[in-house]
Amino acid sequence: MFRIGATLSLAMLAGCHNSVPVEGDGAAGPGGAGTPCEAGDWCVGAAKAIVSPTQEQIDGVEESRLFLGTKLQQFNLGGYGINPIQNLPNPFAQLGPSLTQPAQERVHHSDRYREDEHTWLRLAVVEQGETRVAFVTLDAIGAGNLIQDGLRAAVVEASCALEWCIAADHVVFGQTHTHAGADLQGLWGGVPQQWITDVLYAGAAQATRAAIAGRARANASLGQGINSDFNNYRRPQVNPADDADPAVSLLRFEDSRSRRPILQILQYAAHPTSIDEDPRVPHADYVYGAMKELERLGGVGLYYNGPIADASPRGGQCAFTEPDPYESVRCRGHDLAAFALRQPRRALAPQLALRNANVILPVTNPLFAVAAPLGAFNRYYDFTPREITSIPVLHEILGTVTTQIGQVPMTAETLVTRISMGGAGGLEMATIPGEATNTFGQFIRGLAEGANPGSGVMLLGLTQNSFGYILPEEEFSYIDASGDTGFLIPFTGYEEFVSMGPLTAPLLRLQGYLPLFDASPIEYLPANLRACTAPGSGDCIISDIALQLEYVQTQFAQNCLDAGAPAAFCGLIDPKLPVTSLCSLLSLSPAICGLLNDDESL
Repeated sequence: MFRIGATLSLAMLAGCHNSVPVEGDGAAGPGGAGTPCEAGDWCVGAAKAIVSPTQEQIDGVEESRLFLGTKLQQFNLGGYGINPIQNLPNPFAQLGPSLTQPAQERVHHSDRYREDEHTWLRLAVVEQGETRVAFVTLDAIGAGNLIQDGLRAAVVEASCALEWCIAADHVVFGQTHTHAGADLQGLWGGVPQQWITDVLYAGAAQATRAAIAGRARANASLGQGINSDFNNYRRPQVNPADDADPAVSLLRFEDSRSRRPILQILQYAAHPTSIDEDPRVPHADYVYGAMKELERLGGVGLYYNGPIADASPRGGQCAFTEPDPYESVRCRGHDLAAFALRQPRRALAPQLALRNANVILPVTNPLFAVAAPLGAFNRYYDFTPREITSIPVLHEILGTVTTQIGQVPMTAETLVTRISMGGAGGLEMATIPGEATNTFGQFIRGLAEGANPGSGVMLLGLTQNSFGYILPEEEFSYIDASGDTGFLIPFTGYEEFVSMGPLTAPLLRLQGYLPLFDASPIEYLPANLRACTAPGSGDCIISDIALQLEYVQTQFAQNCLDAGAPAAFCGLIDPKLPVTSLCSLLSLSPAICGLLNDDESL
């Protein structure tokens, strides 16, 4: 009956062009349905809301721009192409659809499964003792700090209206990073403000109310495993040992009496980049199939992507032939969730703690310096330092300027959150405000395991902010020697150009993760420097430099051959060429060349 009612409600709202979302299957029932909460135990509720746009929002909503005119703001999806002119009025704005294709339909209908595959906002509240946390995930590519603040405000207001307040910095908001999800960063043309206010924020408030009403006494458990079947390494592989993060984690809360699931949080690292079909449609990619499998026995599932800067997707086997792209990603998500559900679980004692650190990051990316004054980030990001915006009167003036005109990108602030569950040997969760590499993820994992030996670790990527890619300084390079078209032109590093700059990773270490995990200053040093204290370590920066040189030479040699140059010439830069032979070829002194070992390579 609830499913029928929800479907009818959605149809009525869509017919009236009302963009208020509806709750979907799997939402927690009323408060009396579960085991009553008891002081000191886990108390958990969860709900979800459809946030698919209306057809009116897909077609476009007229919005004012620059105090000069209007533009038709369509519903743009992230991840493909780039459209930095979302803040310009017509006629300039009319170029937008030629730069990246907006969504053309509001939802994908699966003929095989006979259902609309909506995009969702999922929310859970977890309480233990005096600590309350709200976990929120959204099927979107990311969300700027203004969107983060707006959604947190909606959750806080809805919770306080029920006299069960959740603090704003206890709202852990992450995005699944589906490239077929709403562009809440402004890089691909943005979305109608009407959708943000009337669907996204309203959906967050509605889910908050439902989750609080459905709280029940719960037991908590954690299952973890290792699986590389669902991701590939996608960055320039300087070190052959580099790989994507294979960790799979599933945090589960179930009713303490009925044992039915209330909430399951799945975390893995793989880019949801497989859906880019014609017509373009908002879609959760493989996350949709994963949540379907988690919620098969009831409750609500949430998905947090991990350190995904170097993790492309793969895998998943459909039990039928010739699946279309939507069916393929659904099978992938199903198989990932099924693997997580098979992992042995261990109980987590009812202990909960949350700590936050505030990190200030400079914006040094030259691309951002060009895009921000155009207003590309308006309505999504605010890069004005808090010291300036806190000045009375000036705050209101700057707020208008940065919304209507443009910005000078200076700094960005972000929360970094540590959540500890289960006490000693329990679970440590850490947020990452963007897309980090596995090496940076392993740095955080090492801190967490050092702070709480024997604990499990979950790394929640694109959570508390979405500030682009986060690359350790030893991996950061705007030039990619492979010659691939990383960012618009060959020989560019895509991830580097979609980051705030090389200072992001070291400052996150210094201001965020070291204080949160009470780590010693030596942990601030990159791993390739700390490794030099161990004689002969293959992880020392000296080895790293050698690998970088070998990678560059190998790629240039291959590019040389691909360009049709003579093999003898290209071989001069091939690292496999013996050093002694190269030395002789350069007519250097035999005494010098004799010191070199033929078995060594450049």
